[in-house]
Amino acid sequence: MLPFLTPPAALRTRRIGNARCGIIEVEERGGLTVAEDAAIAELLAEGDSAFVEAAKAADAIATAESSQPAPQAEGEAVEGSEAGQLSIVEAFEIIKRAISGEDLEPAAMAIRLRHAELIQGVAVVFARSGQRNMEAGVTALIRSRLNRPAWSLDDTRRMDRVLFQGLNQLVLDEQAAEGQVDEPVSDEEVGKPPVASGNGRRRTGRKSSGSSATHSPVSSDAAPSPVS
Repeated sequence: MLPFLTPPAALRTRRIGNARCGIIEVEERGGLTVAEDAAIAELLAEGDSAFVEAAKAADAIATAESSQPAPQAEGEAVEGSEAGQLSIVEAFEIIKRAISGEDLEPAAMAIRLRHAELIQGVAVVFARSGQRNMEAGVTALIRSRLNRPAWSLDDTRRMDRVLFQGLNQLVLDEQAAEGQVDEPVSDEEVGKPPVASGNGRRRTGRKSSGSSATHSPVSSDAAPSPVS
């Protein structure tokens, strides 16, 4: 145990599943651990990189388009490029916009159509990458929080969809919780005694109105919960 000035919040659990597929209970920690994050990165490294595949396709498209000037639709050139020349950055942008379903200007659309098969191959890799990201997160969580160190990606792929979706949502929630920054506790507030209640107010010499509202603010570090 580290010498915390303010102890971590008490751990909570989340139940995932239903009566049909079974119910499991998993810890909520307010973020992923270093080991869990490293496990996800390691699992993702085993697959094809969508970025690398897109870069390869962009290089091939740029080379093909620049080697022999192609007629531009409606006499337009791709924005930012010289006539008959297409840079790898411009080709990459066309691929990215095509995969995301964005509208393309006529010249860019013509390039997309000429290299439709190549761009479709990149789109497949991107789709697989998104699924693999979810599978890696769920696998890492099961290994760590359910104490199944030998759990594999194939094991995750054989899971019931309800359990998979519930665990994936927990991964997303833990990652989102890491981005929530609490206000730092000042040195004066560490170990500060609880604020006195309204019953201990000093006398002002004024006559009481007969009604008193007691305010007892509770500090999050005044009575820390023990770590389970």
